[in-house]
Amino acid sequence: MSLKLDDVIDSPAFAADPFPYYRELQADDPVQWSRRWNCWVVTRYEEVRTCLQDFRRFSNVGRITGLFHRHFDAAQLAALQPLVAHYSQGLINVDPPEHTRIRKLLHDAFRPATISRLAGHVRQFVDELLAARLGAQRLEVVHDLAHPLPVQVIAELFGVPRADVNLFTRWSAGIVEFMKSPQPAFETCLRSQTSLLELRAYLRAAMAERRTRPRDDVLSLMVHAQSEGEALTEEEILGTSVTLLLGGHETTTRLLTTTILELLRHPAQLDQLRADPSLMETAVEEFLRYCGPFHRDQRVCLTDTTIGGIAIAKGDYILLMLAAANRDPEQFADPDALDLARKPNRHLAFGFGPHICLGAHLARLEMAVALGTLLASCRELRLCSDPIAWDFGFLRGPRELVIEFKR
Repeated sequence: MSLKLDDVIDSPAFAADPFPYYRELQADDPVQWSRRWNCWVVTRYEEVRTCLQDFRRFSNVGRITGLFHRHFDAAQLAALQPLVAHYSQGLINVDPPEHTRIRKLLHDAFRPATISRLAGHVRQFVDELLAARLGAQRLEVVHDLAHPLPVQVIAELFGVPRADVNLFTRWSAGIVEFMKSPQPAFETCLRSQTSLLELRAYLRAAMAERRTRPRDDVLSLMVHAQSEGEALTEEEILGTSVTLLLGGHETTTRLLTTTILELLRHPAQLDQLRADPSLMETAVEEFLRYCGPFHRDQRVCLTDTTIGGIAIAKGDYILLMLAAANRDPEQFADPDALDLARKPNRHLAFGFGPHICLGAHLARLEMAVALGTLLASCRELRLCSDPIAWDFGFLRGPRELVIEFKR
């Protein structure tokens, strides 16, 4: 009898190591219906990649708002109208050609040359964070490094004063609360909506200022973006800004934390990367494949079709298990090995196709600079946390990770 994902979704064993379960699903039931999540769960690389690429059959439109419509009554939906409206538009909630138009207007704001200017800031901030813990020679990685770093970088990207960084941290945590479960409670959604409205009000005021007094930041670039006579609307800028904060903060926090954990679990690879920093580029790609935090993405089926020979009905929701696809033995040789020099490495950690992650360059930069600075600054690293407690919603990562270091 094949594994039923519904039987293990909430188990500590699944949170601690979901990959054996993914492998069993890939082998025996790669397109499985989940009653708990009310959707199809797809685990094989080729099928996940196809769904990500084929927006004509598998759409981003309604993938989040459909959640609200499936689970809440009319009165609850009315109370959640601002949250529903926000996730009804913007870059990650539309498909081509509208998505293509928005992405083209965002090109200058997120090209590698723009993002690369942040490298010195990332290095300086990591040095500051490590220096603050030098006396104790002990680092709680989530609290002391991985959580403050990405939001500080995003604040720099948007030209936000350091004094306001804590606000961004609170808003980010509040908004993603409803995303942790495919079936969130109404009260959870209300709390997320409150955080979203506060963030949008802050950004709207900042956008108004950038219109009259542009700065050298991404928000100014978005406000003044022009292409073939078109510009981004206020809602498109707000949606993109919120997406970047959430995608750039929570995911990077978990990716950096999990990567440090896996390096400490693989001391030979840690020594290899320390001895040969030229491996960093391929190493970051391998960390994204091996322990990327974004485990699942969702699509809505637009027509009666099939996935892997299984009939899928129009209107069905599909959960694409990116992390499972990234360990698929049909795509990756020795997929459970951490190989810092792995090539080729066509992972799906940032998605694929038209909706591939806009902030991929930023995530790669933060990882490379933060890890390089940590390894260059600390001659010894030792894991103190055991066992690891995991958070596992749509993102997966350790709740805490304590290490000792010597500089």
